[in-house]
Amino acid sequence: MPKLVLRLNTFYSPLDEAQFFAWLTSIKGVTKLGGKHRDLYVTLARAPSDSQLRELIALCRRYRIDMRPLAAFRTSRNERWLADPQKFWHREMFKPTRR
Repeated sequence: MPKLVLRLNTFYSPLDEAQFFAWLTSIKGVTKLGGKHRDLYVTLARAPSDSQLRELIALCRRYRIDMRPLAAFRTSRNERWLADPQKFWHREMFKPTRR
């Protein structure tokens, strides 16, 4: 089962946080959530479909979450749209990791 680690930012209110988790858990394939400090561990039933991946991209964008972990789901099947440099998420998802 694929796992995704998302570094969460501060939520603006308890309802804002509740909406984030409601959206995340509504994405088909999300099977388990866990966390430590600001890291959220998301377990998926399988690699996300294109529509599920688009929802994860939208969620990360809306909540200002680093998209680099989503780059791990790039495949030959989806790279035409996922790795398209013209897409709004490209720079955020494929920027190099700071060392």
